[in-house]
Amino acid sequence: MARLRPFPHGWYSVGFSSEVAVGAVVTRKLAGREVVLFRTASGELHVMDPVCPHNGAHFGHGGTVEGETIRCPFHAFRFDGTGTCVATGYGTKPPKAKAAVYPSCERHGAILVWFDEAGRAPLWEIPALSSVGWSELKTHTFRLRGHPQDTTENSVDIGHLTVVHGYEAVQTLSELAVDGPYLTARYAMTRPLAILGRRAAAVTAEFEVHVRGLGYSFVEVHVRSGGFETRNFVFATPVDDAALELRIAMSLRSLSETPTIHPLLRALPRSIAERVLRDQAFRAFRHDVEQDFDIWNNKSFVEQPALAQGDGPIAKYRKWASQFYGREAQAS
Repeated sequence: MARLRPFPHGWYSVGFSSEVAVGAVVTRKLAGREVVLFRTASGELHVMDPVCPHNGAHFGHGGTVEGETIRCPFHAFRFDGTGTCVATGYGTKPPKAKAAVYPSCERHGAILVWFDEAGRAPLWEIPALSSVGWSELKTHTFRLRGHPQDTTENSVDIGHLTVVHGYEAVQTLSELAVDGPYLTARYAMTRPLAILGRRAAAVTAEFEVHVRGLGYSFVEVHVRSGGFETRNFVFATPVDDAALELRIAMSLRSLSETPTIHPLLRALPRSIAERVLRDQAFRAFRHDVEQDFDIWNNKSFVEQPALAQGDGPIAKYRKWASQFYGREAQAS
């Protein structure tokens, strides 16, 4: 049976900015290897190979941040954000030892790392989004069996939206379009929404999907009938050849008026109504994501699926996704 290569190149989230404070050293796993995240005194975040090139100690086990450097726990050699050794524990001239670093950036509350098995520099960038007028992120991280191509494919798999998630009146407002590593589409659908434990009337929402590579998905959600908007993020990160860390996050646009979606919200001050609405919307978002887990944990990759009318543009998605593996999309 054909099998997807486990580590397509692209930008992957290894955490959220709030998880790495100034002076912190954090170990994470990406594509079958460990990486170390550290934030310097000035607030700069760097991602580095965990092995000290001097004599092999692990920066994530006893390493500390000193100013703009990370200090090895073994011999106190210090390395800056470029991986260059700038000091030793002996007060002697630093050797030419250099630690491997990964291209990284922080975008709208997420820490993103570029991974490419061929060692190439980033082939595209993740655009920044203004956070003005938007709430702080609510986040959650899951670990499950899966592959980022499968999880991202859900953004174009129209058929499963009704079967798995119970959405009704699913419409395609804008057909799938691709531009290099970027994919976008726009849909509308109707669904029930529970607020404060009480089921509200069904709401109609529009979803505009923005996918950049297989590890980064950003969805603009406009709930026209409820009078609110959210930004939903899904970050699928391969940690080894069979497992994913799936990070989700949501932000709510500041309300211009008290939402009409539920009478209890109308009775609350707007600031409290915003917080309640964000929490409830995130709960619904998390529930939707979790509904896919049983499928992802047990599915197999079918190289040539027997597609039917109603599936959505899966074939076009598969062709687009093949670019993230080099010359061939699958390996036996």
